[in-house]
Amino acid sequence: MYAAIDLHQKTVQLVLKDEGGRIANETKINKDAKGILEFLDDTDAEIVMESGYNHEHIYDLLKEEGYDVRVAHPLMVKAIACAKVKNDKVDARTLADLLRLDMIPESYIPSIETRELRDLARRRHYFVSTRTMFKNKIHAELSRRWIDYSKADLFTQTGKNYLKSLHIAAVDDYLDSIEFLDAKIKELDSKIKEEALRDKYAKLLITVPGISYYGALLISSEIADINRFPDPEHLCSYAKLAPGTHQSGDTQFAKPDRSGNRMLNWIMIQCIHVHVLNCNSSITKHYNRIKETKGAKIAIVAAARKLACAVYMMLKEERAFRLDG
Repeated sequence: MYAAIDLHQKTVQLVLKDEGGRIANETKINKDAKGILEFLDDTDAEIVMESGYNHEHIYDLLKEEGYDVRVAHPLMVKAIACAKVKNDKVDARTLADLLRLDMIPESYIPSIETRELRDLARRRHYFVSTRTMFKNKIHAELSRRWIDYSKADLFTQTGKNYLKSLHIAAVDDYLDSIEFLDAKIKELDSKIKEEALRDKYAKLLITVPGISYYGALLISSEIADINRFPDPEHLCSYAKLAPGTHQSGDTQFAKPDRSGNRMLNWIMIQCIHVHVLNCNSSITKHYNRIKETKGAKIAIVAAARKLACAVYMMLKEERAFRLDG
């Protein structure tokens, strides 16, 4: 038997098909794990669902119950199977048929432990982004009041005292939020350092100049398992550091890579900026050569791609970083 689960925010579409593709059972229920287990009871079915923001809980539960569960890549499913009529029933039936025909384009699902590390690192990123937003709000409040702050560092202790002396209600509220986020980020940094020193990949990555404990843990958790990439080029593609190509006849141009891992791309670019400023490695020399002919923007992406290749070899061979690559 083949079961498909189409997950939504409040409802779940379920379908069960036999070997011949005939529908054995089909229903739509409120999002409830117990209801899904009851639908699948005594079926011993293979199960498929699409990857999404809310698939992990039911995936883990079904795996614990002993079911064979696959998670489909939604964009690839769309490329394989498209229909004139699209609704929850059609989506679930299509997934079940792809599973029955062994045509599921699977998404990689990291272990629970890796997902927890990934969530920790991403949460820190979210808090820092939110803090930056509040700092920008303060700049805007001062700017619209024509207060000159160009010569002051507003977020040192002296700067904060100055901001409080202005007695602007909005600025005071934003400062309270920033101070709260400062404390949370400091707390997360402590946890991240502890985890990075225990993590197999992160311990290797912190040997790279420019990669901090946070950067190492984020890269490690986003990669999850280096063995799922057959070569460095696949890792570069996953990190959005290998632009695609669009060709039609004699016309050819680079195509922006809209797939891949946005967080991994972001942290690799951040780390390479620090690396080329502070380390005279083969990667830095590569950056300087390209910068002379094509400019800093192209050079930094090329250097990040070279760093990703070095990271691949480091994790694959379980060795520390070498300046000569």
